[in-house]
Amino acid sequence: MIKASKVYLVFLNGKSNAGGAERMVHYLDEYLKSRKILTEIIDEDRLKNTFIGKLYWKLFNKRHFEKRRAKYIARFATAFLWLNYRSNKLVISNGEPTAYYPTDYVISHGCYHKMELDYGRKDPRLSRVAKLQMIACKNAKKIIAVEDNVKKDLIQYYGIDENKINVVPNCIDKTNFYPIKKTSTSFKTVVYIGRLEYGKGISELQELARLVEQQNDWRLLIATNNPSNTELFKNLNHTEILVGLTIDNINELAYSRADIVFYPSYSESFGMVTIETLACGKPIAGSAVGILPKLVKDKQPGAYLLPKEIDENIFQFLDHCIEDSKKTSPEEIHEMTMKKFSVESYFEQMDKQFTN
Repeated sequence: MIKASKVYLVFLNGKSNAGGAERMVHYLDEYLKSRKILTEIIDEDRLKNTFIGKLYWKLFNKRHFEKRRAKYIARFATAFLWLNYRSNKLVISNGEPTAYYPTDYVISHGCYHKMELDYGRKDPRLSRVAKLQMIACKNAKKIIAVEDNVKKDLIQYYGIDENKINVVPNCIDKTNFYPIKKTSTSFKTVVYIGRLEYGKGISELQELARLVEQQNDWRLLIATNNPSNTELFKNLNHTEILVGLTIDNINELAYSRADIVFYPSYSESFGMVTIETLACGKPIAGSAVGILPKLVKDKQPGAYLLPKEIDENIFQFLDHCIEDSKKTSPEEIHEMTMKKFSVESYFEQMDKQFTN
């Protein structure tokens, strides 16, 4: 069990419900609280709203500092942590913000350099952010990776000692993600959930939206956490956009309306959308990234890999996936997913990490 009176969770995006990584901060925070450990989220707002932070953040009005934003925030976070150091407190982060601090635990949601390569980076050298992540991992006492592939990437690209990396898969909360019967419609709905950016497959999504416009029996629903690039999908008759859904309503307003979820991401360390979809009893067709290929290999009902090209044949493929998934009830798909990725299992595995 954790021998600390308080844990600082240094994750710059906090534990908002905006994306998969932020959701896992939420689950980590819930785990610590369940073990009667006080926590404090150290996100960017917390840092920049300190007395010194208000002055320090003015530096980012200058191009030199804004270009190196991640490095200068890491320096400020290090100073903040040393000033607030107590021997009975632990520091857990996702890496980069605590690059210069001997962090107790780094929770690695993915190797940043590997992600950049997947996104098309040609330069084999580490970027500024990747260097920060590497330094953070080397300085950390222990690393918890969310997937076996993440562990391999940290070893391969950063030269991290494999003995200090353990793997604890992400989890899913059955109180928010469970089957909800879909309202009957005269059309089928393909749902995309995620940020609208290059690495998430926005080009493929745009092509799907174009093709959906030509169909009478298909609709596209896009659920994203911010309005960035939503203008690319305006003035489409068969596409609906929802912005800013939370963990409390994303099932009811998005997953429950899906006949199938479309997940064309170029790179994922784990892919929370994958297990959220399956926990909701829905099929998902996605790229061979994150946990999805492993689930397909294990013949998890409802898990499918997208074809390499998104063209007019996509609807025939999606129809096949929908019909094939019906061989297993939504409730059974939910139960099979929860056996692998339940909050209870995650809590038990985290107990072992902190005990050891």
